[in-house]
Amino acid sequence: MARLSNTLGMGLLFVCLAQPARAETILITAGALDWSPGQPQAITLSGDGFTFEGAGLTGIFEPRTQCFVPECTAGVTVDLHALWLGNDLTGTATFEGRTFTGVGGLAADSSLLAEWTGALTIPTGFTGGLLTAPFLFTGLFSFLEDPMQPPRRLDLVGSGVASLLFTPHSTEPGAFNLASARYEFDSAPVPEPASMLLIGTGLAGLAAMRRRRRAHEAAN
Repeated sequence: MARLSNTLGMGLLFVCLAQPARAETILITAGALDWSPGQPQAITLSGDGFTFEGAGLTGIFEPRTQCFVPECTAGVTVDLHALWLGNDLTGTATFEGRTFTGVGGLAADSSLLAEWTGALTIPTGFTGGLLTAPFLFTGLFSFLEDPMQPPRRLDLVGSGVASLLFTPHSTEPGAFNLASARYEFDSAPVPEPASMLLIGTGLAGLAAMRRRRRAHEAAN
């Protein structure tokens, strides 16, 4: 059932990407991605009359993966990439006076892709604490207005500052654990992303996510 739900939740996104549907660009100027160990990622987006509030479940959060190895040591560049889509990102959205509940859920008429990119370098001599770096955001919200027409799509763009809290690793000298992370949006304008870049990075992330899931299932 989980696999079917995930397929249906992402289906609307892929149909929208494949169709020459009209696209509108929404600048996200407020909200945040909040990550903490062992918890669903809280995700809020707001801008240009669009809002979303929900949770990212099984998705990609590279800082956690990289620091878990652990590869987070002084001088290392931490990949800030994060990606959720389809059934892995559920919640409630609003746009043009309409409220969309159960976004990304089973047989939902709306779906969201959200992706953050950036990099943060741990400085030489670092002993732990808070580090910050800029990020860029791209996303895609799609929904049905008319069952006989292609889905309507909103291209989401934004930027802000990622704040990552590192603590010394308990057993690996010189390495750090990721204790928490917050990617907070600001109102600075960003260039409109190329649609093909959004599609390519999203599908590449989805493929990587599926490989990790298969590896995890095989290990268990």
